[in-house]
Amino acid sequence: MHSTRPSRRLAKTAAAGLVLAAALATTPAGAASLDTDTPDARSTPDRVLYWNNAILDAFRKVGGTPGPLTRGGAMMNIAIYDAVNSINTIGKPYLTKDTTAAGKYGALDSAVDHAAYTALKNAFPSVDFTTAYNNARALPDRGTPADRQYGQQLGTKTAQAIIAHRTGDGSTDTTPYTPTTGPGHWIPAPGKPVGAPNWGNVKPFALTSGSELRPAKPAGFTTPQDMLKSPQYAAQVNEIKAIGGKNSTQRTPEQTQIAHYWANDVDGTYKPVGQQYDHTIAIYKKYRPYGQSYDSAKLFTKMSVSLADAAIAIWDSKFNTDWDLWRPQHAINHADQVPNPDLTADPTWQPLEKDTTGNSFSPNFPTYVSGHSGIAAAWAGALKNHFGRDDLTFTAGTDDPYAKGITRTFTSLTAAAQEKADSRKYIGVHLDWDNTTALTLGYNVATKTTTRF
Repeated sequence: MHSTRPSRRLAKTAAAGLVLAAALATTPAGAASLDTDTPDARSTPDRVLYWNNAILDAFRKVGGTPGPLTRGGAMMNIAIYDAVNSINTIGKPYLTKDTTAAGKYGALDSAVDHAAYTALKNAFPSVDFTTAYNNARALPDRGTPADRQYGQQLGTKTAQAIIAHRTGDGSTDTTPYTPTTGPGHWIPAPGKPVGAPNWGNVKPFALTSGSELRPAKPAGFTTPQDMLKSPQYAAQVNEIKAIGGKNSTQRTPEQTQIAHYWANDVDGTYKPVGQQYDHTIAIYKKYRPYGQSYDSAKLFTKMSVSLADAAIAIWDSKFNTDWDLWRPQHAINHADQVPNPDLTADPTWQPLEKDTTGNSFSPNFPTYVSGHSGIAAAWAGALKNHFGRDDLTFTAGTDDPYAKGITRTFTSLTAAAQEKADSRKYIGVHLDWDNTTALTLGYNVATKTTTRF
């Protein structure tokens, strides 16, 4: 599905080439690709790409679980989308459409900047976005002073609409988590905060509730007790025991690289959510080299809303059911607590996952279902919806401290999502059914959310 574009296309002349070169020369580092299909035949950097790159620094500063990061990203992109959609119709409005803005193409850059800036300040109050805003406003702008003033009013208004809409959405719920004791139940890490235990109750952006697409119980077992004593459960645990351990001899060098490449679990990285944003930018630059904000606004809104609702649905599965399943490390360390003849406890086993000081850890929330996997599938589904194809070959990098400078190449969106899911086994923090079930959930979320636009 492609967005509607204004009919005039920039003539491919020598003069146009000079305009493009001038715009490139004045674009700050990291300001993203250029707009070469504007109604007034001028080139400006695509502000949608600019702000979806700028938000990565917020993810690095805020850290934590996916929920708040995806919420902020969705708020920013919805504010941008409703502003862009008011100027040039690209789909159904999310909250508001200002009909007086129709055809005011000169207001586009200012509208996107002010929509993003206003939404981000609300979503991430601990982060100062002043420099990002000033750098955006210093970029070439297609509008007159009057256009820019109008764009400021429009972008601020659409941002205020999404801010009001998200007020009281449950994202500030700090109700303490009470763990369930007993074999099979997740064991919180001592002295560390539980990872957003109430996020499954947050109001979704497109789904009706976090439980709307709740996955089935692992392997169809009716009770946790039946699961724990089954051969299927033993096979799941023993696989991770073999390939996911800190000292595994069965994991290949490439699998170790894959594990770290997709991790981004430690704070200070752009987190697993930011990696999907970063990869979306890389794909957009490759397949829409002459794209513009009318197209990119729709893509990034589909993507960011899909990720936000996937995070809510995943956390509903983790915390709002009686399947608060323990992590592989707990399952292996305490296998002697389970009546399963196919399991042997190893109290010293640790996952490959490690912090910046080299200490092994597992994310501090239940294992079923996998956040990395579900978010990857929601991302792949949203991009497949937008581009109308899965076979997008791309090369992209990572922020993880144990994979610095590494890039990997993928032949399709689903291949990238599958590798991200597999990485959670190699790094020792998820069972296979955590990943396969989450992939299905993520694709289902993307199908539901992308129809909104």
